[in-house]
Amino acid sequence: MMTSAPAIPALAAALRARPTVRLGDDVDPDVRDALVAWAQAQNLKVIEHGATLAVTTRPEHAVGSAWVHCPFAGVEHLVPALPDGVLLTRTTGTMPQRMAEYVLTWVLAERWQTARYVADSASATWDPSRPSAPPTRDGAIVVGTGAVGKAIGRALAAVGHRVTGLSRSGRPDDAFDAVLPLADAHSTPALARADVLVLALPHTAQTAGLITPELLAAFDAVHLVNVGRGSAVRTATLLGALDAGRVRHATLDVTEQEPLEPSSPLWRRPDVTITPHVSGLTLPSDVVTSLDAAFVEIRRGVRPASAVVRERGY
Repeated sequence: MMTSAPAIPALAAALRARPTVRLGDDVDPDVRDALVAWAQAQNLKVIEHGATLAVTTRPEHAVGSAWVHCPFAGVEHLVPALPDGVLLTRTTGTMPQRMAEYVLTWVLAERWQTARYVADSASATWDPSRPSAPPTRDGAIVVGTGAVGKAIGRALAAVGHRVTGLSRSGRPDDAFDAVLPLADAHSTPALARADVLVLALPHTAQTAGLITPELLAAFDAVHLVNVGRGSAVRTATLLGALDAGRVRHATLDVTEQEPLEPSSPLWRRPDVTITPHVSGLTLPSDVVTSLDAAFVEIRRGVRPASAVVRERGY
């Protein structure tokens, strides 16, 4: 059953009658400055409590608000905590393009053995005996076909990959050569032919642990890149796939636990590269642009494109 959200015309009327916004103290100072300027341009008064609109990642800052805008794409902390009837929107902005650049950077870095050449350079070693070679397989799998997954699919296609998307519905999309339902993924030969596996999933009850040992067993020495949420693949599952050769290298911008503890075995593996959740950093302009677009749509009586479907979790 769909949870109810405020009728958009009623929300538009509330914004006209009480044009107020609360900026949670969790909002980055640079983002806050940009939002204050935006609020002034829209004749919205910034108040501390009970505003019609709240910009925050914390439910306690949204008490009494009919509309909550998250300054990030991830809304897993807000979805279960906000009362029924509150509109929740989120920020995407230019994040998909930056995440696609991240994926492409590390896919090409692994292909071109950049870690080896950096080490050779540091030790003054000239060794052309093992040159980088084009991959023998051109397949790439992107799990998650939203805005981020689409941008990643196009970036990988641009360097010669045949890209298959995996999604709940399997609905075709022109960002991919093919899109398959996740339920059928185990049986598709595309997995065994893949050179790259990218995870671009949000955190929801359905995506936690979605990348199972059985699914990874269908791959053969794939380069796994995770830019979504660390919960999608359990650490033990990933370690098992690395040990079995199903995953030849894992590039992780996200991990099951963050920050990743120094004691984690992931730090000490040469077949794992870890970055500190930096692939999709949100810019102040992203937050303002996303919020302004939603504001304009609401005032026109249209449900915002950035509105979160609470049952889906994103």
